[in-house]
Amino acid sequence: MPATFQTELCLPLAAKMLPLAQNFVRGLALVAGLPEDVAESLALVAREACENSIEHAFEGEDPGTLKLVGEVTPSTLTLSLYDQGLPFYQTQEPGAPRPGPENPAPTNLPCGGMASIQQCFDEVQWFYHGVAGNELRLIKNLDGVCLLQDPESVISLPHTESIRGAAPGNYAIRLLRPGDGIHVARLMYRVYGYSYSNEDFYYPERLDHDLATGRHVGVVAVAGDGEIAGHSGVERPDLGPLAELGQLAVAPAHRGQGLRKLMGDLLQEEIKRLGLVGLFAEAVTIHTISQEGSDSRGLHATGIKLLDWQAHFKTLQRRRPPSSQWEKEADPGLQRETMVFYFKYLAPGDRIAVCAPSRHREILAKIYGNLGVELHFLEPSGPPGHGELQVHYDQATGVGIIRVNRIGIDTLPEIYQARRDLSEMVGAKVVGLCLPLAQGGTPFLCEAAEEDGFFFSGVLPHFAPDGDFLRLQYLNTELDPERIHLSSPFAKELLTYVLQEKERVAR
Repeated sequence: MPATFQTELCLPLAAKMLPLAQNFVRGLALVAGLPEDVAESLALVAREACENSIEHAFEGEDPGTLKLVGEVTPSTLTLSLYDQGLPFYQTQEPGAPRPGPENPAPTNLPCGGMASIQQCFDEVQWFYHGVAGNELRLIKNLDGVCLLQDPESVISLPHTESIRGAAPGNYAIRLLRPGDGIHVARLMYRVYGYSYSNEDFYYPERLDHDLATGRHVGVVAVAGDGEIAGHSGVERPDLGPLAELGQLAVAPAHRGQGLRKLMGDLLQEEIKRLGLVGLFAEAVTIHTISQEGSDSRGLHATGIKLLDWQAHFKTLQRRRPPSSQWEKEADPGLQRETMVFYFKYLAPGDRIAVCAPSRHREILAKIYGNLGVELHFLEPSGPPGHGELQVHYDQATGVGIIRVNRIGIDTLPEIYQARRDLSEMVGAKVVGLCLPLAQGGTPFLCEAAEEDGFFFSGVLPHFAPDGDFLRLQYLNTELDPERIHLSSPFAKELLTYVLQEKERVAR
């Protein structure tokens, strides 16, 4: 696995430069350790994306440059293509109506060839940077070396019953260190088999990389014989003020020793030292265990993400029959699963001002009341200038996200367009729409989006650049509410509201 590095190539945006772009991507993929046939496929797809930018994103003026930025880490190869072409909804034929509920989506997008992109890359993200232009970000997960991919290593793992429990109190509780990755991988296997949704825990190099970069903060319980008997941690993907709570595991032979609390206390101290403002978690609804864990840690349900989860561990799971009921339930061939979004302020304010649709104010007041925050509702206002939104598609889960960072006069048609691109061109099963609650145009956008089939899904506190997101959702697949199991009374109340809103917008 190569060390982390970043490189870039700037070219005039002209057809004769396409072979250089193709060679750049091919070479980057080979350095990342991908097979030659895979490297060639990625290079061809990247060339097609560059070619579509040349053909469709400009109207005769000097197109400037095309910048390709590649980054290789132990877990991913990321390729970003930057141009200063037109926003994607303007790449239709001149005179064509802007997209809306009554207008079909165009197919000549600057990031065309979506079928090929979807096949070759694991994640596709679009970013619109206003006057700075557009970014198409393509992410390929690297297999790396999985601790358990060799059958011999599976056989050599100690069986649960052969592990001796330590005496009460005979544990060292400390922060996770570089080099611990392989021991944590063994722990996760003993506890979850191949069913844990975050595959990085099965790849020691990935976990050690996340630890070194600060993306992962973990605490372990070490038994007297040096065995890592438990782990609890948080993830900080963007190193921002929030962290995702999760990654709790205690080996079966070491349960009942209070390790969960001991690890949680030290983790809480480290979280405070880092100056984080909030914790969040996403719990599956196929069972209530993970929900109960969030409830017990003082987190509260703020959203219901219908059918938002699908197993990431399909490749690992195929190497061995399911070893637990949870693995059987999580078989990717079964229905997609709903998630509960949990949040906790570490230093809550007394009052938050939001601009929300009047229809949803009552449920919003309950959500924030559980978080210990009082709401002040602002009056709607028209958006000034141009907006800024990001579109993200996750190939592994089939989930698309439209994130509005700044509302402008052009935001609504871009939302319509992005929803159609995700659900019709890419085939996303679920599309989430995040609207900034601090901005006056959100009530108007919410009502218009609901006319297009989006429905209320909850709140993502502190996820917007200027505050909180109101989250809506669009389903491109069937839902069976009977498969959703919830632990807390308010999560059940929230689900009832979400389902009622889903039926209302359908009518």
